[in-house]
Amino acid sequence: MVGENCSAAGSSSRAQRNIKEKHRRMHMKDLISQLASVIPCNSKLSMPQILDEATSYIMHLQKNKESLERKKALLKGDDHPEPTVMNISTSGSTLEVNLICGLNRNFMFHEIISVLEEEGAEVINVTRFNSGDRVIFSVQSKAINSRIGVETERVQERLKDVIL
Repeated sequence: MVGENCSAAGSSSRAQRNIKEKHRRMHMKDLISQLASVIPCNSKLSMPQILDEATSYIMHLQKNKESLERKKALLKGDDHPEPTVMNISTSGSTLEVNLICGLNRNFMFHEIISVLEEEGAEVINVTRFNSGDRVIFSVQSKAINSRIGVETERVQERLKDVIL
């Protein structure tokens, strides 16, 4: 009796393994057919050929993507962004900050105003001018306290941190 139970249990576990293997093979066949439907190939290929074709097609798509990204960057002008030019001049208690930068340059203009105000300058006038692919900002300010004035070197360093 004990021997009969062991052989019955062994055959049922073998049948379960066979069923699992059959399901695994069917699943792999479905995955390969899905892969074959995605790759551009007209003839019927074997499984290793389909895998090779898919691998080479993926590599081709990656190279194409990189080429298109480089072309996009060239068209946008991201490869050679023009540097921002900053000029600070003082005359008595007045301070003028001139910035020339590219259109795609991303900095928050309010941060420039904040730096000037934190350094003791009151903004009097701001002018913005577009010239082709460049933007020109001119910020005129005066010292809040004319006896103390505004430390231009400190303003310049802080503005460099904000802009560059």
